[in-house]
Amino acid sequence: MKVIIVGGGKVGNLLCEEFSNNNDEVTLIELNEKLVKKTIEQYDIQGIAGNGANYNILEEAEAENCDMFIAVTTSDEINIISCITAKQMGAKYTIARIRNPEYTQTKEFLKNSLGIDLMLNPEFETAKQIHYMLQYPSANKVETFANNRVKMIEVTVKENSILKNISLIDSKNIIDFPALVCLVERNSEVIVPKGEYIFKVGDKVHITANTCNLKKLYKLLGEKENINKKINSVLIIGAGKLAHYLVGLLNENNTYVKVIEINEEKANNISVSYPNIDVILADGSDRDILIEEGIQTFDSCVSLTGVDEENIIISLYAKKLDIAKSIAKINRNSLTQIAEDIGLYSYITPKRIVGNIIAKHSKSMQCSTDPHIENIYKIANNQVELIEFKIENESNVTNKKLKNLKINKNILVAFISRDDQLIFPSGDDEIKVGDNIVIVNHNQNITQLDDILEKSNYYEL
Repeated sequence: MKVIIVGGGKVGNLLCEEFSNNNDEVTLIELNEKLVKKTIEQYDIQGIAGNGANYNILEEAEAENCDMFIAVTTSDEINIISCITAKQMGAKYTIARIRNPEYTQTKEFLKNSLGIDLMLNPEFETAKQIHYMLQYPSANKVETFANNRVKMIEVTVKENSILKNISLIDSKNIIDFPALVCLVERNSEVIVPKGEYIFKVGDKVHITANTCNLKKLYKLLGEKENINKKINSVLIIGAGKLAHYLVGLLNENNTYVKVIEINEEKANNISVSYPNIDVILADGSDRDILIEEGIQTFDSCVSLTGVDEENIIISLYAKKLDIAKSIAKINRNSLTQIAEDIGLYSYITPKRIVGNIIAKHSKSMQCSTDPHIENIYKIANNQVELIEFKIENESNVTNKKLKNLKINKNILVAFISRDDQLIFPSGDDEIKVGDNIVIVNHNQNITQLDDILEKSNYYEL
């Protein structure tokens, strides 16, 4: 697949890495010549120093032949113009990053009238994810499927968990309700667990279940203290665009919100936009300020400053004060593993969320026409994909009991959604046309649904 990326910032760099890892033909267009040279040395891609909205530059990049054109510069206007021009030249699929709320509100008009296939607002998508995380205080992370009917949560096995030192097969006697353990992370190792796997303290366990069974899961994993906890108050550090969107979502739930912001202009802007919240003009990384503003009285602390290290420290401090939910925004990949190593598992990475959304559309373009990808997520430091398929035609995997399919050992069918029924499958269940299924994929190239089978058995069924 031929991919053109306009903008070599955080998101652009991430996309260059991921598309080059997929052996796609990637061209980066970026005004900063030094950044272009650095990126093409880092990844096996081509680079052009120039303005992505310039017709001649796009012609040099052969935009007319590209399968996917992605504009993620810091300028909404350049992203829009680049996509319009590329589309007119013949680009098959165009994606523009749009951050201005005014453009976001009219994105359907812009898409329909200007021919931009996808318009992404990273801050709004990140705010939605934080909002999900606040609804499940005991989970490190939450992914949603089947129109929000199924959640995949990541939780950590603790000392008081009754799953400690229990095998996966024996856990079936404890987890006596519909749920499925899909994945375990242990010391940076990713494991698709089999029946003999033994849970240990510190394991990060990814489990699917419907909403009503999540509380039962928390209890089993030693999260009794937060099992009935509802987030009624949130302290937000930082008042950027992300905070604006998050406050808007929290207001819908009548959640009490206080924002601490050191920049006077940003503090004034969010205060004018949301007169019902409390806004404090101060340094949210100052311990005395946090104590004075009553951090210990809040149900949640969300740190959204522009400095990753500050966000990590503030969140760890909130955790030390036994606040039910603490979330940090972390942009640098190099810091996410450090954060986990020191005990901070609930963090958010905006560029990763954008990358997941673009990956979904990229994967859809690469797959055959039979399966339709509804969602795709990357978890476990991007080592694992969760892919939601809509089964529209019969294939080698349909109408056969799962126990009779020789599914690759690094792939797991997490759940099946059939009409109004949710199935957390056993070996006797079957995949049928009309189902939505989610698979867990570790290190396998899935371009069509039949790829979940072992290759040697692909044509035998």
